[in-house]
Amino acid sequence: MSTGATHVVGGDVLLPGGVERTDVTVSDGRIRYIGSTADIGTGDVVLDVSGMLVVPGLIDLQCNGAGGADVTDDAGAIGTLSTVLPRFGVTSFLPTVVTSDAKSRRAAIEALIGFQPHGATARPLGLHFEGPAISPDHLGAHNAALVASPRMLSEEIEEWTQSGAVALVTLAPELDGGIAAIEQLCSGGVVVFAGHTSMTPGVLQRARAAGLRGVTHLFNAMSAFAHRRPGPVGAVLADDFVVASVICDGIHVDPVAVRVAWRSLGAERFLLVSDSSAPLGQPAGCFRLGRRAVVYDGVGVRTPDGVLAGSALGLDQAVRNLTRFTGCTPTEALGAATAVPADVLGRADIGRITVGARGDLIILDEQLRLCRTMVAGVTAWSHSQAAS
Repeated sequence: MSTGATHVVGGDVLLPGGVERTDVTVSDGRIRYIGSTADIGTGDVVLDVSGMLVVPGLIDLQCNGAGGADVTDDAGAIGTLSTVLPRFGVTSFLPTVVTSDAKSRRAAIEALIGFQPHGATARPLGLHFEGPAISPDHLGAHNAALVASPRMLSEEIEEWTQSGAVALVTLAPELDGGIAAIEQLCSGGVVVFAGHTSMTPGVLQRARAAGLRGVTHLFNAMSAFAHRRPGPVGAVLADDFVVASVICDGIHVDPVAVRVAWRSLGAERFLLVSDSSAPLGQPAGCFRLGRRAVVYDGVGVRTPDGVLAGSALGLDQAVRNLTRFTGCTPTEALGAATAVPADVLGRADIGRITVGARGDLIILDEQLRLCRTMVAGVTAWSHSQAAS
């Protein structure tokens, strides 16, 4: 065994087959061994986590901002997010650009391509473009003046796919050219979700056939469910395939509705996202979401006229909330922020503790409170550091 390894010993480890009390060895950034640790070399680090839960690092597919910084307003904020997110158990994320102009999207692509991590920080896996091809009837906090038709974005979409920097796009499939845009994006290796939409069940079927993989923040910024007009909510809950992300802060979606979604989707299709914005990790105050001013009152984030504008939710809190709202097991809740997002992105090297996977781990206590975040086997945040 090579020197410089980190041995995480004595914990209850969340493996693909369930929780098992065992040890995990990480070296050169990868999980090299799972089992009782015996071969400890000179220079190795031994971390005793007896009585704690060892799970994969959390993966957040929708992060608009954190630490006072907003990705749409300043593409350089990706570095700030990378530093802040380990405080919330996140080791991989998609910096998210809301509806904006083409210049802002290009700046984000350049920033992502040029991003160089410094030390143990969360890793951006690619950009999430939430818009601009969204329904003008379901804007949420997005800027109506910057909304664009999917048909008009064909050349720009080609730039996105060629860049290799865009991992996920949220659009409204019912718009003119929406299905063709899904096909173009998917053929270029980009995952597509529906969001800010009024799509019908029929549109969902056509979108899914074109490659649609999921739905962004179910219930929010979309047509409401009605028994004669099931809309996107009914279409998704009645479907057998698409994944749905949910902002589980108790503000965006009532806990009863979260429970309905959990029971309909099941553990393999329920995806936790934070939809975090600049106030995450900050005291109450005024911030930005793209070109818009937003206000954080210590609970929720809204525009001055009261529209929800992202959240100040840490993904670790979303996991705890999901167990409380639905009664699901901790293992199931953690899967919604690890294995499910990894599968959405087609990444076998994250989201699960297996030999060869990245050494991204978090350590939780019995109440699922975060004690330590490790990126590639190196501590990026710990409770003891925060308390000192």
